[in-house]
Amino acid sequence: MTKQPELNRTAMPTNDSAMMSSSDTPPVSGEHPKLVTVAPRNRAPENSPGAANSIPAIHVKTDRNQSRSRGPQTLEAFLNSLRPSPNLELPKINSYDEDELSENSSIRGRIENHRNPLSSVLISMVLHLSLFLALAWFVLAMDKPIATISVMATLDATPILENLNQADLQLIDIEIPIDNQSPMEMLADATATEDSINADDLPIVSPSIANPAITPNPAENNPANEVGKLPTGGGLEGRASDARARLAALRGGTLASEAAVEEGLKWIINHQREDGSWRFLHDQQSCRGNCKNEGTDEASTAATGLALMSLLGAGYTHQTGPYQPQIQKGLDYLSSKMRISARGGSLTSGSKGMYAHAIATIALSEASTMTGDSSLGKAADLARQYIETAQHKAGGWRYDPGAPGDMTVTGWQIMALKSCQLSGSRLGDLTMIRAEQFVDSLATSNGRYGYNTNEALENSATTTAIGVLSKMYLGAGINAGSLEQATRFLSDHGPSKNNVYFNYYATQVLHHRSDPRWESWNEKMREHLVTTQDQSDTHQAGSWYFPDPHGKVGGRLYTTAMAVMILEVYYRYLPLYENDAVQINR
Repeated sequence: MTKQPELNRTAMPTNDSAMMSSSDTPPVSGEHPKLVTVAPRNRAPENSPGAANSIPAIHVKTDRNQSRSRGPQTLEAFLNSLRPSPNLELPKINSYDEDELSENSSIRGRIENHRNPLSSVLISMVLHLSLFLALAWFVLAMDKPIATISVMATLDATPILENLNQADLQLIDIEIPIDNQSPMEMLADATATEDSINADDLPIVSPSIANPAITPNPAENNPANEVGKLPTGGGLEGRASDARARLAALRGGTLASEAAVEEGLKWIINHQREDGSWRFLHDQQSCRGNCKNEGTDEASTAATGLALMSLLGAGYTHQTGPYQPQIQKGLDYLSSKMRISARGGSLTSGSKGMYAHAIATIALSEASTMTGDSSLGKAADLARQYIETAQHKAGGWRYDPGAPGDMTVTGWQIMALKSCQLSGSRLGDLTMIRAEQFVDSLATSNGRYGYNTNEALENSATTTAIGVLSKMYLGAGINAGSLEQATRFLSDHGPSKNNVYFNYYATQVLHHRSDPRWESWNEKMREHLVTTQDQSDTHQAGSWYFPDPHGKVGGRLYTTAMAVMILEVYYRYLPLYENDAVQINR
């Protein structure tokens, strides 16, 4: 730190011992008097005979010019200056009556005895107040903070004033770090973010390096006797060929539902393009518009991700199963479309990019988990990093990175992050905490969840299903009151005839909770999809389409992939509250 030049200050005597020099010669221009504190060099011990006669330190205001011209002042000269001159005529005192004089003397003594302490107090108060005001004025008048404090002290004090100029003085410089900005202000500047952030301008910041000790333990915050079992399952082991049939039969699948899954996957494979992608538009390859109800948004990474998710859900990968070449081409397409920037690896496409990114991330991470393919694992981790750096400061996500969140986009990001966790990625310690805070902020007073506010809306069934599933992935206990109330609402609502988006989330909620109403829900949902699948001899055979708002955007490919994943629910993910298949931050 660069030292600031020492400011010259005019010292003020602080007690009655301070004495002005007897010289009236003004100081040389540009020089200022200095206050020097001198203490006895050889002070007598307190109990020695000379202790009572020792001379205390005296503050003397000196002038450099005087010291050079007059020389040191001796003790004898100083004491003589205090004695009255022998030729000085003293005023005469009038004669008084002896009693009156005695009485007056007594009164005067009492006054003097009471006046002296009071005067001392008043004088001390005035001096301290003056000093305080002077210091306050000095601080306010300073243009810049002083980085150096100079202390003048005597290393070996002496009571003999004639040796004042020979006193051994030493200048001590103390450097004090001064910053015009407080630590809290600097922290606020360092962490401040805008609602919308340019992805290319951000550094790569992985929340995974944060201290894992700050991650709350759900078991500590929510005692088991209140929330019940915590979600530690949800693994992909049920997709293996030997487990798939067993779990389907055990949890409510039928031969008809499994046949519907296979027919749906055939339709999806038949609509893959030569570059390995899928599109919501059916204007190329073998279809060439033969299937009605195509989508309105290109969003190739979203369409490819959904197609791969449905294939992977049945246990088929690029290493096992009947569609290995097609799945490999699809995975290669996603990897080739990843744009690596300061945020991480982006897989956004279409008008609502973060939807596409999350769906494509799930496909990459699930393929990595099922096969151990390290190249897919690296791509999935870059995609995970993009999700974490795109999170809004309030905890949610929306169409663009850094935008204020909504429930639907946030739900996809939470599922993608949990999939990355299964593939070996370590999530940032604060990412899921903030995500849960955002989901909780959308909880309504009647146990439901809103879209981007906590207002209780009549058509909140879809956002409630997303909110409940998100809370389960975020660690809520199976008996948590809000989950129980919301699950009852979903069950009473029943499966929708055309809202496949709602059915996708609500079916997972009841399945993961092994809810008592699951059997009734599953029968209605399963039979509805089996009977509405296209069974014609046209190019549409094996597909689904429902005219809901989401279906119009994603078209027949979106609806078919979602319907297939609903029918795969028995084995696609193990129940969250039954099997210990998730290892946190491994």
